[in-house]
Amino acid sequence: MEKEGEKDNLILFELLQNCRQSLSKIAKSTKLPQQTISYRIKKMEDTGIIKKYSINVDYSKLGYSRHSLYLDIHGLDFETVNNYLESISRIDEVSCCYTLHNLSRWKIYISIWAKDIGRYDEIQTAVLTKFKNHIKNYLSFQSVKSSTYFARVLNPKKKAKVDIKGKVSYIELKERDWKIIRELSKNAKIPIVDLAHKIKSPVATVQSRIRFMKDKEIIQRFYCVLDLKKLNMLEYNFIVRVDPAYEKELHNFMKLADTDPRFSIVIKAVGYVNLYYSFIARDDKEYNELTQKIEKAFGKGILETHKIINEDVIN
Repeated sequence: MEKEGEKDNLILFELLQNCRQSLSKIAKSTKLPQQTISYRIKKMEDTGIIKKYSINVDYSKLGYSRHSLYLDIHGLDFETVNNYLESISRIDEVSCCYTLHNLSRWKIYISIWAKDIGRYDEIQTAVLTKFKNHIKNYLSFQSVKSSTYFARVLNPKKKAKVDIKGKVSYIELKERDWKIIRELSKNAKIPIVDLAHKIKSPVATVQSRIRFMKDKEIIQRFYCVLDLKKLNMLEYNFIVRVDPAYEKELHNFMKLADTDPRFSIVIKAVGYVNLYYSFIARDDKEYNELTQKIEKAFGKGILETHKIINEDVIN
């Protein structure tokens, strides 16, 4: 079983780098037979370790800025919350919603990409109105730059891709491109022929537009969404207020996050909270080790920290 787990980790690492790559390429990278890879992927899909295949889109290349909205709510049952979030997720600028663990300071997270602060204010108002009379508190901040690593811990010996977002560009997409993005977000492994049929466009045109969006780094990667709990891992997320005067300490932390494969995302932000990060730990010992490293890197630079554990994701 342990060897199977090691094989799965190698395969998953490759799927996180590019889930559309061929079995032959994965076989070459992992030194595993194609038949084994195909069997293990199917098994991981059936058991829910692989939840879906999606794409990571850099909306900042399209003139959008990312805003994070955290809600502390009370008096609503799980089903009602999910129905609310399903409704909110249909807003074009909402990229995803999370329900958070009951032990978290905040109970809901919503990621919003807006072209200007006025539009973000409209969306925030709509969300707060949706949860009217059930909000204890809320927190909002805007991302400046983010680095996403996608579970490097699965194969720390190999260099992983890093998705960096931050520099705003103003590339205009056609409606056909948005249709492609929406379909690939649902299933990044959809065959090109099926995708072309769904959006009613020629295959060559779809191939050309995907190539364009990849070249412009609008589509940063095709990857698999994992249930880390089924891999005996847990992702811990933190939103932090850091004293800006501790610039050297912040640099030390960024270096730690860049070199330690257990870190999965770091976001520099503006607002009351100015840092978000997450890491993956297998047990309390590993969790404590990482938190001690972070405390050492920051020294007295941290003013306030909130720990968050994600539960369910609604795209």
